[in-house]
Amino acid sequence: MSSAFLILTNRGPALAEPKAVDAKGSTRVLAASSLGGCLVFVNGAVVAVALAAIGGDMRLSPLGLQWVMNAELLPLAAMTLVAGALGDRFGQKRMFLAGIALYGLGTAAIGFAPSFAPLIGGRFLQGLGEAVILPNGLSAVGRAFPADKKARAVGIWSAAAAVASGAAPAIAGAILNHGSWRTIFLMLLPVVAGALAVGAMWIPEDARTGHARVDVGGAVLSIVGLGSMGAGLTSLTNGSAPILWVLITLIVGLGASAGLVVTQRRLGDKAMLPPSLFASRSVVGASLFTALLYGPFTVMLTLIPFVMIRGAHLSAQVVGLAFIPLQVLIMVVSPLAGMLCRRFGRRLPLFAGGAVVALGCIMALRIGPNATYWADILPSILLLALGMSLAIAPLATLVLTTVEPDRAGTAYGVNSAVSRAGALFAIALLGGVLQQDGPQLFSGFHMTMAVAAVACVLATLAVFIIEPGPHVDFIPRD
Repeated sequence: MSSAFLILTNRGPALAEPKAVDAKGSTRVLAASSLGGCLVFVNGAVVAVALAAIGGDMRLSPLGLQWVMNAELLPLAAMTLVAGALGDRFGQKRMFLAGIALYGLGTAAIGFAPSFAPLIGGRFLQGLGEAVILPNGLSAVGRAFPADKKARAVGIWSAAAAVASGAAPAIAGAILNHGSWRTIFLMLLPVVAGALAVGAMWIPEDARTGHARVDVGGAVLSIVGLGSMGAGLTSLTNGSAPILWVLITLIVGLGASAGLVVTQRRLGDKAMLPPSLFASRSVVGASLFTALLYGPFTVMLTLIPFVMIRGAHLSAQVVGLAFIPLQVLIMVVSPLAGMLCRRFGRRLPLFAGGAVVALGCIMALRIGPNATYWADILPSILLLALGMSLAIAPLATLVLTTVEPDRAGTAYGVNSAVSRAGALFAIALLGGVLQQDGPQLFSGFHMTMAVAAVACVLATLAVFIIEPGPHVDFIPRD
């Protein structure tokens, strides 16, 4: 998943955090949180560049390549909704450091993985750590700054993450040109050690709420449901498993999802997915828009580097530099989208964003065996970046302002989980493309881009479910 996307869609916990209790040492807290967050963004930025090299070195099937991506996305999607509650119950500092430790264990497992199973286990641990790092690190920032300085602090946090995620693919590409993909992950271990050290020293202890409810059952059901349906769809698109296995996994996934719905309704407002939240047209429309847009977005970010290396035979260095314009454009243009919202209301920027991403998918049809970066690939990336720039910030603000202030964090977490679930299912459907070579690779790629464009068009239609009205800027609570 795009690092720029993660940067912009994980700022809610800091902005929605109640008034800071003490501004002393706030700069150190911001630095510690930023360093931990950069680990997440660097990881997401380099894996797409290294995917082809990992597959070639470990002789992975298309099924294996899909799970290299989805083993991280699965815990991210399932645990996002309970990670904040874990911080409330056990302490945000403690959970932030635990997330970094899990991430470090996963990174070491990947760097030394002798086979497929340890590699996937490491990716799962990374995703689990990332799910805990982001909300608890940002909540620590929210506590450290008063309301009138939170936005600036989060802006600095985002800028640090943008620099890290922009530089990481270029560094990864240079390493791949001269060495092993394992080196990329092993070089992260000193950063992990540094993040643990500064987090332990600079983030103050926070009060724990021992009675804070953690919906463990909901988290388990969501992992089983998402994992089983993802496994079933992945096997189906690869033709790598008997049809009976596909049916069993899909049935288990649907059953777990149905169980999740029942348990969440029983728990009511204490659930990690409060049913009353979905009584709002705008929340439903925003969720549909998110799933339909971020699926194609993730597909493009995964397939374009893969096709550049395996199909067009461009160097890893070029691929590493290819998406820097996307990172820069999203970070520069997204803040300006607020002006469009204030002038045209809440729907138009989202509609325009989905339409421009659809054009980016269509422009990607030009990419072929003789593709060059400037003429064939960059136009698609620029359209993708412009479209997401128009959509991401207005979508986040819409989610935060549609519900009551005391439910903003929950609504934001739900929307983040939906985006990651959409990405997970999108990757699960790529088996037919990843197993191709030569002309067949581009044929499958073009078909996927056409389907992605249709999904983006459906996302623009989902905008009309959102209640019309003027844009409302989100103001952090005092």
